[in-house]
Amino acid sequence: MMRELANESESESADGIFQQLLDELDDVVVIRAAETGKTLAVNDAVEDVFGYTSAEFRSLDIADYTAGPNSPDEARAQEAYETARKVGSATFLWRAERHNGDPFWAEVNVSQTMIDDQEYLVSVIRDITKYKTREIELERLASVLSHDLRNPLNAAKAQTTHLREQTGCQNEFVDRLEDLHDRMLNIVDDVLTAVTEDQQITDIESIHLDSIVNDAWKIVGGDGKLKLRDNLGVIEADRHRLQRLFENLFENAIVHSDETVTVTVSKIDGGILISDDGPGIPEDDRDQVLKYGYTTAESGTGLGLNIVSTIADAHGWELTVGESVDGGAQFRLTGISRNHSDEDNINPTRSSSSWSEKIDDHSHEQE
Repeated sequence: MMRELANESESESADGIFQQLLDELDDVVVIRAAETGKTLAVNDAVEDVFGYTSAEFRSLDIADYTAGPNSPDEARAQEAYETARKVGSATFLWRAERHNGDPFWAEVNVSQTMIDDQEYLVSVIRDITKYKTREIELERLASVLSHDLRNPLNAAKAQTTHLREQTGCQNEFVDRLEDLHDRMLNIVDDVLTAVTEDQQITDIESIHLDSIVNDAWKIVGGDGKLKLRDNLGVIEADRHRLQRLFENLFENAIVHSDETVTVTVSKIDGGILISDDGPGIPEDDRDQVLKYGYTTAESGTGLGLNIVSTIADAHGWELTVGESVDGGAQFRLTGISRNHSDEDNINPTRSSSSWSEKIDDHSHEQE
């Protein structure tokens, strides 16, 4: 008798600990009887997410908290539960409804489990409304970029080509105009890629940094000045995205400087240092400037440095923001893989372990 009471006490204690652990989770956890679909247990997060108490939620059917009458989401949920019973688990997106009638997006992971020969379904429900809303906004942005921007840009590029071919207009201004059209079209393509495609880097090649840096500067340099340390070396990267990274960094320096800015690119141990002598980035903003949509310029989009960060992340590099020796902005890229076999014919340069080391006397300039 005493042993039975002791076992019962231990079981109640374990149940209490289990419930306490569930209640610590931010996601809603629902345990159902697989055969009947009856809700047996739910954690406290249900009140924050759905607006029901645990007791109220246990008395409801799935239809009661699925958005809209006769919603396909209800059928999708039932189908997922059946799939979980057959193969062990299932995941689905679901339009749920809070107690106050507000709909929201949820991601639901369902797992089947057996306890004492009884079959149960455990659902973990996560509110993803914020992420789904952003995804919808990005899809709308992609539509605008595809039609409202790309088409007139293609038309402008065609007119520039016509100007060159039909009038014989051959000068640096037409060349730059064509380069700018190409850049704008590439930006549109990059944003579309960020919205619609996976960002994994697959097209890796050996790239001479001097060449890619100079190409990027020709596109956006304007009246600024570029200083390169001799022979930046060869790295492994996606050529198109690497040039976009430098273009965005250079453009950031130029648009934030009232006077002619000088940008310096140097090779450091395990990475690259890009510095300028512009106004710099306030210390309080340095953790924010790489985030999507953040800008301190009135006409800024908040995309430039975020794209730089995205490209660096896709390559597995680390990007940090600091202050240059001239008080301007400094971007440090580390974790870069160098191809030393292709550097055999390149004279080695002195690398820097200092965050703000000046470029040596062997640098060259481009205006």
